Amino acid sequence: MQHLRFYMITALIFGVSLPAFSATEVLRFKVLLFGDSVGRLTISKETRADGSELYMLDSYSKARILWIVHENTTHYEVVYKDGKLFSSRFKEIEKGELKRWNNVSWDGKQYNVDGYKGKRILNETPVFSIVSLFFSNTQNVKKLFYEAEADFSDVEHLENNTLEFKSSDGNRNVYHYVNGRANSMEFHVSIASVKMVKIN
Repeated sequence: MQHLRFYMITALIFGVSLPAFSATEVLRFKVLLFGDSVGRLTISKETRADGSELYMLDSYSKARILWIVHENTTHYEVVYKDGKLFSSRFKEIEKGELKRWNNVSWDGKQYNVDGYKGKRILNETPVFSIVSLFFSNTQNVKKLFYEAEADFSDVEHLENNTLEFKSSDGNRNVYHYVNGRANSMEFHVSIASVKMVKIN
């Protein structure tokens, strides 16, 4: 009986305490091409005990355009501390092969970039980036950090809670918001326009 009571008290303590130490929000989207579902995207935001924020984004899509099959996987792992980027890891795989990657880290003095284009140092502090777009109020955002290329893009605010930016890889990206969260997105690339719609 004492053991049972101990476990019940322990479970109660941890059950009440855990949310205070970590809170996670997850958003899921389906990927549409020409109206057909061709993939999915999942992103999570975890607020940790030290106040830092961990973002994890994974996407997968596979579609045939004309006679070519396009298969793409991306992974983001991004940490923010004190309102600034602390680290960022990005990887994109296309047709089973590594297409591009970028790792960004803060060493206490500067941001170091190590990626598919080589190594360099960032001259600007990232305070808002692609992963932030899904969960944050974007009203005052004028520039964002693009983890995939480890560079910055200017942001344009449109009507009806819509944000747009053109990334350095030539893509036009449009985000639509409902109640402060991304509800759908449009990605206009060279070969087609892809849409993502929130499913939860």
